[in-house]
Amino acid sequence: MATAKWSAPGTVSSELSGTALNSLVNGNTSAFFTYDNSTNRDYYGNIRITLGSIAAVAPNSGVFRVFATQNGAAPDNTGSVGGGDAYPFMVTTGTSVKEINIPMVRLYPESLRFCITNNTGVNLAASGNAVYVRPGNEDVT
Repeated sequence: MATAKWSAPGTVSSELSGTALNSLVNGNTSAFFTYDNSTNRDYYGNIRITLGSIAAVAPNSGVFRVFATQNGAAPDNTGSVGGGDAYPFMVTTGTSVKEINIPMVRLYPESLRFCITNNTGVNLAASGNAVYVRPGNEDVT
């Protein structure tokens, strides 16, 4: 009988968000940024989000969303009202750089669009923000 195990994690992506998170107003959703999974077709990703130094206050949270494209057609950015696969996260209060890791984010076998909704209680920093994906799969032997 075959046994499914985790395969070795993939290589961490380059930084994906560009300037999409810079100075993002509290309560707003970022513009989409892209991660192309159409060649590797990885199942999952560990998402790392770095937020430049902010003094988060209640509710000190956010939502990372994943949207799939279809034949190159990207959906409307509806992150602020729902849609896509949603991964809520909390951030610590107090002034500091925030590091968030979201494991087991479902990836689809096409070009993906990501966005983040800022509910940290403050606008995000003007710089120092970043998003990375470390893809993962399973081995069956």
